[in-house]
Amino acid sequence: MTDYGIKISKSGYDYSDADNRLIYNSDYPLLKILAKGTGTLTLSSGGDSKTVYTHNLGYKPMFYLWINYIDINTGDEVEKLRMCSWREYLGLGVWSKYYAYATDTTIELVVSSAYAGSEVLDYIYVIYYDPIE
Repeated sequence: MTDYGIKISKSGYDYSDADNRLIYNSDYPLLKILAKGTGTLTLSSGGDSKTVYTHNLGYKPMFYLWINYIDINTGDEVEKLRMCSWREYLGLGVWSKYYAYATDTTIELVVSSAYAGSEVLDYIYVIYYDPIE
């Protein structure tokens, strides 16, 4: 550790306390946000996919994506902006598989649902750009 930098401690603690008592320590690197934004994906006849963002970083960056989940019988929103992952969401009249993945150049969103109608789904994303070594 260096003898200079920025340290911010939690309430009730001193900056010189152990690292787990700190909110921020400039000695440690942080991920940087490359992009963040919102968008929509139109679900047609139970499935669709979309390129959310083109980054051209040459590696697969860390990212988070949240999307609305819908009822397969009515198309009504069941849960607003749930974190998108590789797992299926089952129950409450819902059978949907929402997942997102990164390539070396893009962030992709894929939706497969038992809902056969047309629905517009909102999503939010954050993409970080420090490579993990």
